[in-house]
Amino acid sequence: MSLPISIKEVPFFRLILPFIAGIACQYGLEIFSYSLWNYAFLLLLLGTVLTSFLLASNWMYRWVFGVTINTFIFFTGVILTIKQPASDKLLTNSNNRAIIYLLDNPQLRTKSIRAQVEVKYIQSNNSWWATNEKMLVYFSIGDSLAANLTYGSVLIAELNPQPIAQSGNPYQFDYKKYLSDRGVNYTAYLQPGKWELLENQGVGIKKSALFLRDKLVTLFKANGLSNNELAVASALTLGYQDLLDDELRQVYSSSGAMHILSVSGLHIGILYVLLSFLLTFLDKKVVTRAIKALILLAFLWFFSLLTGLPPCVQRSALMFSFLVIGDFFERKSNIYNTLAASAFVLLVINPYNLLDVGFQLSYLAVISIVYFYPYVYKIIYVKNWALEKVWSLIAVSIAAQLGTFSISLFYFSQFPNYFLLSNLVAIPLSTIALYLSVLLMIVSPIPVIAGFVGKIFSLTISLLNHSLEYIEKLPYSVSEGLHISALQMLSIFGIIFFLSIYLTSKRVKYIFASLILLLIFLGLRLNGYIDKSEAKELIVYNINKKSLVSLRANEKLMFIDIDTSSEQFSDKYNFYIKGYISAVGSDGYDVINPELKAKASNNDLFVKTTNHQGITIIAFCDKTIAIPFRPDLDKMVSNGRLDVDYLVINKYHPYRVLDFFKPRMVIIDSSVSKQALANITQRCKLDGTPFYITSSQGAFVLKSKKG
Repeated sequence: MSLPISIKEVPFFRLILPFIAGIACQYGLEIFSYSLWNYAFLLLLLGTVLTSFLLASNWMYRWVFGVTINTFIFFTGVILTIKQPASDKLLTNSNNRAIIYLLDNPQLRTKSIRAQVEVKYIQSNNSWWATNEKMLVYFSIGDSLAANLTYGSVLIAELNPQPIAQSGNPYQFDYKKYLSDRGVNYTAYLQPGKWELLENQGVGIKKSALFLRDKLVTLFKANGLSNNELAVASALTLGYQDLLDDELRQVYSSSGAMHILSVSGLHIGILYVLLSFLLTFLDKKVVTRAIKALILLAFLWFFSLLTGLPPCVQRSALMFSFLVIGDFFERKSNIYNTLAASAFVLLVINPYNLLDVGFQLSYLAVISIVYFYPYVYKIIYVKNWALEKVWSLIAVSIAAQLGTFSISLFYFSQFPNYFLLSNLVAIPLSTIALYLSVLLMIVSPIPVIAGFVGKIFSLTISLLNHSLEYIEKLPYSVSEGLHISALQMLSIFGIIFFLSIYLTSKRVKYIFASLILLLIFLGLRLNGYIDKSEAKELIVYNINKKSLVSLRANEKLMFIDIDTSSEQFSDKYNFYIKGYISAVGSDGYDVINPELKAKASNNDLFVKTTNHQGITIIAFCDKTIAIPFRPDLDKMVSNGRLDVDYLVINKYHPYRVLDFFKPRMVIIDSSVSKQALANITQRCKLDGTPFYITSSQGAFVLKSKKG
């Protein structure tokens, strides 16, 4: 589909652009703070809009209405994005008696049971105060009563809220920001016996949808699906991803088929087409067509509730809802306007949807497919019916990648090289699996037939999993370390955008615009390479109960790990260091473990180490760093205090370590217990030694371009 001839064909685009600008400005710049006067200001702007509308009857003043309506929409986006301040009745690091409400079914994790809740009331001064603070609460894995909680459960509990800590590790996923954007700022642990179930509430439709989801997962289990097949089937058909393990997610991610595990427009479209076809007999009269439309709308939103209403499902459900309504009134709508309308509604409901990666990828993929698919498809003319279907699928995959390429690199720093091959396998098999899941639900009352369908369903999912595992293990299946900055991402996006406009307009100026952006991109990359080639960096990571230090000079990277467990280094730390390794462009890294002597580094050009009585002394970048690595350091003997620039104190420190060293700064990592932390900080204060605490201040990062 080509671009609209006139902006009048897509009125919602005129609305959504200033709205998105308002959301972005408030989120990035915080131009307004929370106040009830904001809404008075908005009403004043609305009055200005109405006044300018009256003036617009005079052709000379039509532009005034355009300016005022865009200003009103911009500030509407700003005000809707303002975060409400936290309740002043909720005391952090202190016991709070509260009534809480579960917003979803609890999730069973490896060592705990986790639930997202809303604090409804807090007891203060013998009175109950209403609030709406969201938080994550954790129950003991052995708490049998917690395992039976469901969405809508109301508890009275003793809460000790803790602010969500920011690790500060360079380029690590910002979990604190992720939760904050969803209104969650605290966590709390509920000990057995410190909470009590009061009642079960909840919206009836959502309770029914979650109950049905659990029943369908049980149905899959009863008919032969288990392990990875059950996990993928539950994610593919119901949006239930709790059963997926990290290894399985990695297979789908590296092969380029991660979208299969998220219920999206593809899945909803397949089910919509199937149900619409089954209800074709209702197309004869206006009344029966209305009944068909209502059935389709009810199905779309009930299924969306079944999946938990992620942004990509909300987008798909809204878009198909508009199509259903348009079809009933026999009016054709512009797909771009339909997409803009659905995005506008979702952003009004929750402006922070704009920051959701799934929301961004979902809309970009659909717009890209709608626009680029005809151009890609026309590149090759295929007569054979079967080959034409294969080429059509390839064209869709290429079109989707064109729109999401830059943003995927920005968020994930990798590219699945065999995404075409993966989609040729994944899309047909996932479509078959989706239809089989529907068939299984229909024949479930007949055990013999249900068991047979379940076996075919399980075999289909198994074939899907094994095919993607094979593709993921092929040489060069994924290109990693493709880190780009936000400006570089926007440059790539702009290049593709202007080239796409050129396809329609054939105006050479858009080619020049693309070339200018290409030069900007290359300049940014060159500047990044120069910075990396000159950089020297010391990092003490903030990892709970772990001690890890890294040293980098140019593209050489080394980690100091004092852990003596048999677990692989990458398994222990990949989550914390993967983004950093990708960002600095290092092809590999060395690991020093002083106790295990895993790496002798004295031959390395940028790091010199010596081990003495359980202490590693590192000479790096004209700085001296001391790191304990042995638990029996109290036996250490010294004739005086050794001057060092940095002393990294970890779980192996003796209290007397400061008797042996005279550091310019003490860095206390997250492996140190709270009691030991108090003792160390007290000693540092007595000595007048500056100290840094990673558990509260985030990772310690020292950068230098010299040395």
